[in-house]
Amino acid sequence: MCYTVPMDEDFLQFYSDTPKYTHEPGLAVMEALCARLGDPQKSLRCVHIAGTNGKGSCAAMVSAMLRAAGFHTGLYTSPDLTGPWERMRVCGVNITIHDFARITERVKAACGGLDEPSYFEKMTAAAFLYFAEQRCDYVVLETGLGGRLDATNVIETPALSVIMPIGLDHTAVLGNTLAAIAGEKAGILKPGCPAVAAAQPDEALQVLRDRAKAVGAPLHEVDITKLSILSRSPAGQRISYAGLEDMVLSLLGHHQAENACAAIEAGRALGLDEAAIRAGLATAQWPCRFELIGLDPPFILDGAHNGHGAAALAAGLREYFPDTRFTMVMGVMADKPWREMLRLMEPLAARFICIAPEGPRALPASELAAAIKTVPAETADTLDQALEKCRAYGGPICAFGSLYYIGHLRRLIEEDKTWH
Repeated sequence: MCYTVPMDEDFLQFYSDTPKYTHEPGLAVMEALCARLGDPQKSLRCVHIAGTNGKGSCAAMVSAMLRAAGFHTGLYTSPDLTGPWERMRVCGVNITIHDFARITERVKAACGGLDEPSYFEKMTAAAFLYFAEQRCDYVVLETGLGGRLDATNVIETPALSVIMPIGLDHTAVLGNTLAAIAGEKAGILKPGCPAVAAAQPDEALQVLRDRAKAVGAPLHEVDITKLSILSRSPAGQRISYAGLEDMVLSLLGHHQAENACAAIEAGRALGLDEAAIRAGLATAQWPCRFELIGLDPPFILDGAHNGHGAAALAAGLREYFPDTRFTMVMGVMADKPWREMLRLMEPLAARFICIAPEGPRALPASELAAAIKTVPAETADTLDQALEKCRAYGGPICAFGSLYYIGHLRRLIEEDKTWH
């Protein structure tokens, strides 16, 4: 992993040395860990967001709305791009390394004698502590995986729950049907607590409606027929939705316009005024999600790592750059639907440069390249090498796939001013 702080920050090993799964699924270990820390999550007013795709973008927009309304706002998201300190932000500022190290010592001490909490449980406990210390008015809290058994779901009475679009992902853990996955996501709906449902497949939406009715959670549903995209360009887009006319949206792509509808419904459910909603949409930032980092030539970074994300990326490329072929830089995990992603992206490619993200789950670059049949494909051993190949070919570039490498690629480009 590429850090922006000295590598002798050994407190980070407390997290990085922990397996993704350390015990049977369930909230018992997380509840015990939070109890030892004084249950900091009980002092927090949370906007809890789950979904297969778009939850991070929605979290960024809702957080920006709350900040525009004057609230001291925490934001907890995952995965990070270059280091775990990015997961905990207050009013747009990452947790400092000093505070992260100090809070980690408290979490570490609380873990003694417990079944070892997972990486995400430790990180989430640290986030709860930090946000409680910072006396946040609101915390926008993104789930890690699923919802019902996710570590974030130890919160009992969220100010609002939001379910973003549901698709087939993490099927080995969440189930292999939309209804089964929706059932897991719907586990964040709590008795009497209002909720928002983004535009959903019918099969998933019915599960959400049934769960909301069962627990008495007032459900606000996005009506996507009320969305109008008035204009779009690489500089941004203007949208209208459900009585709010001509709003500037900083994030690009039709999928982000749809995500914005859920954020608007969330803002309304939280009682925010129109000015705060407009300001939040206009200022929200969410790196590496159809992020245009250069125009000459166009250079897009996107953490599309499943079929739904690749479909949104392909649609965005067609919308903003019609009749354009890209040098595609692609790296994915082997357990993702990468063949489906190739099917969606190959028609837009001039060529592929394949890389392997770090980690044991990575798909070998050679295996990815061998599966590409319609355009030339080659491999790169390092991100620097991939960038040099892109430079040699010239022309538009789109790097996509696992956020485990996209964030590091973004950092390299930031450091090399010749790309700007």
